[in-house]
Amino acid sequence: MAAGNVYRKTELGVAEIANRKMKLSPRLRTMLILIDGAQPEFLVKEDGERLGAPPDFLAQLSGLGLIELAERVDAPPQPSAGAVAAADRANDEFLRFRRAKDFMNVTIVDALGIKSFFFTLKLEKAGTREDLRDLATAYREALEKSLGERSAGVLAQRLEVMLR
Repeated sequence: MAAGNVYRKTELGVAEIANRKMKLSPRLRTMLILIDGAQPEFLVKEDGERLGAPPDFLAQLSGLGLIELAERVDAPPQPSAGAVAAADRANDEFLRFRRAKDFMNVTIVDALGIKSFFFTLKLEKAGTREDLRDLATAYREALEKSLGERSAGVLAQRLEVMLR
């Protein structure tokens, strides 16, 4: 494992987040949620350290078939498909919004369970990344009550990056 490698969830990993069949420990499950196919390994490991995840969480998740290597640090850069059209930018904006909204939903439900109901109702009304930014403070406060300031800070920081 190289520090710049990027990992993504496998289909089994996505299913595990939705179904909880493997009964992962809470910290390992949180790390699975944080694997997004965009963050390099060293940043994910920093988040894991701050959350108190086991040092070998990447190996554990990989061994269970929940994550896989998405991009190697030594892989040659892929050629671009050309100029980005306005439709592609709109599509990208929508994808960024969906990822951030899904991240907020999964993490808040994971942390609060049924207590997340009213927050998820507000989240469902959000239609733009700006709407999600408006909910970020309430999101962090709700997580802090359940997970503590340190863990909530890691998740809120990840959300902040997604909302840029």
